[in-house]
Amino acid sequence: MIEITRLRKQFGRTTVLNDISLQIGRGDRIALIGPNGAGKTTLIRSILGQYVVNGELTIFGKEPRQHREEILDRVGYVPQLPPPIQMSVRELVHFSASISSRSTVEEIGRQAEALGLDIDRNSRKSFQKLSGGMKQKLLIALALAGKPDVLIMDEPAANLDPQARQTFFLRLLQAMTETTMLLSSHRVDEISGLVNRIIEMDHGRVIQDEVIDAAILGETMLHCRVVLTRPHEAADRLFAEWNFSKVNGEPVYEGGFIGTERLRFLTSVSHFANHIKELSIN
Repeated sequence: MIEITRLRKQFGRTTVLNDISLQIGRGDRIALIGPNGAGKTTLIRSILGQYVVNGELTIFGKEPRQHREEILDRVGYVPQLPPPIQMSVRELVHFSASISSRSTVEEIGRQAEALGLDIDRNSRKSFQKLSGGMKQKLLIALALAGKPDVLIMDEPAANLDPQARQTFFLRLLQAMTETTMLLSSHRVDEISGLVNRIIEMDHGRVIQDEVIDAAILGETMLHCRVVLTRPHEAADRLFAEWNFSKVNGEPVYEGGFIGTERLRFLTSVSHFANHIKELSIN
């Protein structure tokens, strides 16, 4: 699906991609990891046809710069930083649907609503005036609505609240069998439950390319129960963000989260460590 052979990219005298060769097949779900400056974003932009590069790079058997419109119709992309789009939310949604053979305004609205963004309520707002989280939700909705053959995301969960993160990760899990995914992240633990392959980059080179045992992908939703020693308003707000239910008005909270969110959940709950009487995860 994506074939890369001896790919090189320089900016001035700086080599950003250094002799990279990769094969990415249908159904691959890749965590692209590495420190800042490793070359992850440059590799992604090269695949999208944004850069002239040396070496060979094809996607769907075609060169991405020569066949960019055709390729991008089959690719969903969410950048790390929202672009400076000078449109209202309504204009952006309609524009995105108009240039895609696979997306509709209605489907974009459904995807956004699932992430907690009401398109109609925000339709007149400028994209630039949205919060970081709202921008991220809208860009994800635009990408998922097209039912892409390849989904590329650079720091995909940045700026999302816990509930939106869980919805987003569940949707990626549901798309696993149909969509090839390339998820760039600084932290593999955030997306480990979503991927079957890890590619690590450093100084423009691939230093690790490892297939993950499919057995670890069995985790989806984990059920959790937390009992506090006394009522706590801040805890009420925290568990509401995670979409937990409060049991009979008591300081008892029940809910669930996706396996990849375990560390983030425990970190957030640790603020109330002195008040936790019981915590179980099944």
